[in-house]
Amino acid sequence: MGIGPSSKETTLHHFRDPLVDKAYNDNNIDLLGIILAGIPEVYDDKVFIADRIADMVSSLRADGAIISIDSWGNSHIDFLTTIDKIRKKGIETVSMSFLGNQASFVLDIKDKGTVIDFNKNESGIETCVVGENNVVDLDAIKAVEILKMKMNKRNESLKYTTLNKDSSFDEISNKLTIRSFNISEVKFGEETKIIKDVLFINKKFKETYIIDNKYIKDFDVSIINKGKHNRPNNSIMDIIPVATKLSGNLGYGITNLIEGVTVMLTGVEENGFQPSNIGSSEGILKDSIKLGRSGTPSKEDIIININVVLKNGHGRTREGIIASNRLCDNITQEIRESLKSISREWSIKEEVFSVKDNLNKNKVIIVKLVPGLGCMYDTGVSPKEPCGFIGCKSVIELGNMPIIISANQYKDGFVKCLS
Repeated sequence: MGIGPSSKETTLHHFRDPLVDKAYNDNNIDLLGIILAGIPEVYDDKVFIADRIADMVSSLRADGAIISIDSWGNSHIDFLTTIDKIRKKGIETVSMSFLGNQASFVLDIKDKGTVIDFNKNESGIETCVVGENNVVDLDAIKAVEILKMKMNKRNESLKYTTLNKDSSFDEISNKLTIRSFNISEVKFGEETKIIKDVLFINKKFKETYIIDNKYIKDFDVSIINKGKHNRPNNSIMDIIPVATKLSGNLGYGITNLIEGVTVMLTGVEENGFQPSNIGSSEGILKDSIKLGRSGTPSKEDIIININVVLKNGHGRTREGIIASNRLCDNITQEIRESLKSISREWSIKEEVFSVKDNLNKNKVIIVKLVPGLGCMYDTGVSPKEPCGFIGCKSVIELGNMPIIISANQYKDGFVKCLS
């Protein structure tokens, strides 16, 4: 498979993905949307999915596509096959993957176009530091600018002209409003509630969420304050922002978002085995995570650590990982319910995202190839709450078939990391 702690994209990364952000805010392109497709195991399925992605990109009349993947090894078969199929449709591409000195392609194609290596490790290897080998702002800027250059060059060579190519755009009425609320302190209390900039978490969480299943033996919730990262942690399974829908569905209406606090799901089996795919991320927290990246907390953030102790063997089963995510989401939902009733006057920022139709610009699609094989290698889509677990569908359950969503849906927490 080829996905380790340093290259996997957390739920938080999807929520504030720099690639989507840069393309979304570039008025010189028309971002049509994001295609999400899982990575299956069988080769014939890999080719089938790549064909469907290319058909989607072509039917949308895209001029260019940016293909991004957060895994390597056999997953590069999916990556390169998708690139090949899209380019054979006459569509320009820029692609992004971790390569370094470790992840050379397991196959090759004649025309790969431009491939950006977003390795950040000095030795060029996959590590157990969460967030180290992820796409950052500079990678995203490179991808968008190179694709623009390629599309413009292609248009000139084809003597292709459109209507007046000015910088204007039309706004479609569907809008997403994200209101941010700062939390500067987190405490345990008699109930979960938010009072201005203080979050209280119900200290009776173990009584509320009685463990009664064959996967989880025990769990705990702890508060990690700023500067308190010199502490042991179990394998980091996900980093999750706390957001909730006040109105509308994902991608529309109003979303309330907490800034200054993130949720970290960690896990271990009762015998000490650390859930992992390629390398586990347990250790001392300051050494196990690259703080300040798109998919990780900032150095200033307060971290709510939900640590799950799985019964022996279930750190290695899809059912155990799903049970851990469900428990984490149930606890987080209490915070979301409090966030729904917070006064608008306490908001520190309000952003409105309008769906833009840059009618006279090159049309671009982003293709995200996401994990879709099983335990520690799965992705959820379309949860009931932004970045949530409850209600989401696994891409495995969907047969890893590609789906297309709007940029606003992606920015509103449509994707949940389940690995």
